[in-house]
Amino acid sequence: MSTDSPRLVTIGCNHHNTPLEVRERMALSADGVKHLTDRMRENPEIEEAAILNTCNRIEIYAVTRNGEFQHKVAGILEEINGFPVRDFLQHAYLHTDLEAVNHAFRVASGLDSQLVGETQILGQMKNSYAKAIEDQTIGPVLHRFFQKSFQAAKWARTETKIGTGQVSLGNVAVELATRIFGRLTVSRTLVVGSGEVGREVAKAFRSRGVACMSIASRTHERAEDLARDVDGLLIPFSTWKDSLPYTDIGIFATSAPGYLLDKATLEEVLAKRPRKPLFLIDLALPRDIDASAAKLPNLYLYNLDDLADIANENLRSRKREVDHCLQELTRKAQYTWKGLRLNRNSAPA
Repeated sequence: MSTDSPRLVTIGCNHHNTPLEVRERMALSADGVKHLTDRMRENPEIEEAAILNTCNRIEIYAVTRNGEFQHKVAGILEEINGFPVRDFLQHAYLHTDLEAVNHAFRVASGLDSQLVGETQILGQMKNSYAKAIEDQTIGPVLHRFFQKSFQAAKWARTETKIGTGQVSLGNVAVELATRIFGRLTVSRTLVVGSGEVGREVAKAFRSRGVACMSIASRTHERAEDLARDVDGLLIPFSTWKDSLPYTDIGIFATSAPGYLLDKATLEEVLAKRPRKPLFLIDLALPRDIDASAAKLPNLYLYNLDDLADIANENLRSRKREVDHCLQELTRKAQYTWKGLRLNRNSAPA
């Protein structure tokens, strides 16, 4: 089914309306993103497209004449990872035209993030934009759409105080570990994986005095970089489990398709370190650690949602600034949408 004229569309799922256990089933690998890109490129009703794929959201920005774009995307996702169409449609949101612009401004500015006011999402959006240019799936409307989103994010960061008092995931994790172990200078830390979020948390622990930190990752070059950044010990990925009985703090941030640690394995690890607590931070999606292990005595297991909930406890103190920022971004989105409507069939100025 085609519409008479192209529409600017955003479709996606994120932490607001999609539980962690659903997001991890929906998560796309690099190959999955490529497959989705190829399928949209093949569709003559999709004129432009870009994909934002993070641990907390998957969003597709498009200019399309397909009136059933939401169902089309759901069908492709089912092809890629077997995620049922019905389940995707149950959790997905759809924004069109002005609302799509308004949503993108909030995302780029960190106001739609799980950790309100964070800046990491802006870099992820810029990477998505660059990838769409490389894949040649982007045209004049999305070029302007992204550029205006980046400008809105810059305004929010420089002209408002939305980041004031913000607590990072890394700092929250450090504070939780301090409650368990007291001083962290003698705590032995293991980092498995070298993803962007994992790096942030690892650096936070290093900055707070953790002296003994081991790094393991399937990607040797990235593991080397992280080990150098945190002055850590690089260990082979094949041997990291041997280190667990001697580990106090474990940070997991891999792209593995399934659990690296199940409950039975952790029971064995804890038996080798009686009465000593083990603090594990699972930053992966899909998760690296079986959530049922959290019930084990002396095991403290936290995931992305847990840390974000704690970090956002201070949001009330910033509510007035956030509300002001949202109002101004809405005004900017309305102005941008007028320009997009006038320039749909020509390159933006």
